Amino acid sequence: MNTTQRRYEIYEKLKKDKTVQVSELAKVYAVSLMTIRRDLDSLENQGLATKSYGGATLNESSSTEPSFEIKEGMSQSDKKEIAIYASTLIQDGDSIYLDCGTTCLELFKRIHHKKITIFTNFWKILQYVDRNTKAKIIMAPGTYNPVTQAALSESTIQFFQNYYIDKAFISVLGLDLDYGVSIPSMSDALVKKAILDSSNKKICMADHTKFNKKYMSKIANIDDFDMIITDNKLDDTIKHENIIKAH
Repeated sequence: MNTTQRRYEIYEKLKKDKTVQVSELAKVYAVSLMTIRRDLDSLENQGLATKSYGGATLNESSSTEPSFEIKEGMSQSDKKEIAIYASTLIQDGDSIYLDCGTTCLELFKRIHHKKITIFTNFWKILQYVDRNTKAKIIMAPGTYNPVTQAALSESTIQFFQNYYIDKAFISVLGLDLDYGVSIPSMSDALVKKAILDSSNKKICMADHTKFNKKYMSKIANIDDFDMIITDNKLDDTIKHENIIKAH
């Protein structure tokens, strides 16, 4: 198991049990105590955990966001399922926005060969451009945010205000039928709001683990989206006319 997967699993255990012990984790993963301490240091530096004597406790603040490294390990098969469905909504000639997020990265892998225009502020996407890429990629300017690996600043907002985009694909961390869609970062939320204002079709992509969660920075109401794509694991009791389960 690599470091990314192990830290993701430790974070998932923290969310479930609220606390973890270094000695126990070292036995589970067959690694040294120092390795586990470094894992917990990483989670603490992201604001996700607080180290204590011999272990760590979960930081349940609504203003903290896991790093891209952690998010990349979450619900991988579900995100691919969503991305496959979303890719069928994109045709040659479309202009689209791809948000910063692991599901959007999965979507990019499936559409970069199409003759489309992709607007994005997500720098991670550039790592997956290759000689088969036919899409025209327009990168937004702005200050780099190491947590989201995206440009997030006033210049990013101003950039998107000058364009009209056919379809915007938005990633979120929280989705509540009453409260709406939300994320921890206010700067990220403001950029997303500007993009929604500049887009014709507004599409939210959120796997089942994002539902019934609220974060500090609200982006929009559920009804503001034309479509919310999720996976088949979403509880059947959560219903809305805009929610579509990928299949």
